[in-house]
Amino acid sequence: MTPTVTTRPSPAHGDAHHAVVHEPGESVEATCAKIAGRCVLITGCMFSGKTTALLRAARLFPEAARVLVKHAGDTRYRTDAIVTHDGDYLPAHAIADARAITELIDEHTHLVVVDEVHFFDDSLADVVAALTRCGIGAVAAGLELGCWGQPFPSIERLVELSDERLELTARCARCGQTADRTQRTTPIVAGRLVGGAESYEPRCIKCWTPPPQS
Repeated sequence: MTPTVTTRPSPAHGDAHHAVVHEPGESVEATCAKIAGRCVLITGCMFSGKTTALLRAARLFPEAARVLVKHAGDTRYRTDAIVTHDGDYLPAHAIADARAITELIDEHTHLVVVDEVHFFDDSLADVVAALTRCGIGAVAAGLELGCWGQPFPSIERLVELSDERLELTARCARCGQTADRTQRTTPIVAGRLVGGAESYEPRCIKCWTPPPQS
């Protein structure tokens, strides 16, 4: 399934913004300057390439200049790394409280990368806002909608403060059309929602059905 992407400025910002990319021959300092004080939000359904895009952005910066974090509740694949569904990864700090991010940064930090932001509560937006005020860039990725089709509060707040938003889609596992929903395919046991390909697949709005309320 080949993801597609729509890039647009955040509703909070009226002017157009450009994706943070490393131009051929460009210095690390120049790339860092593009993200300084800005927040880029990557959203989409599962299997739309969000984490792949996140790692691509992280690799534009030297290891000493970036801080990668994931929620401690995401125990899929590895607990000490941000991992894509196809196995690509970068080491990351696993935290349960977004406020712990402030303890991980130092004077060399130019970029904070946050994966699966929907696992965090909406205090993450306060942390990101504080980072950008200090001139540190943030790239965050997560599901916009849960498997019931409802938005996550943390994502809603990040949409409001982000400078740019990348909206990714996948291909519907049923009909092949553009998918922007995540379908739960297995029963939800004891309220546990964390899962991968064994429990979820991308669907278009026509093929998607919400799971029974637990």
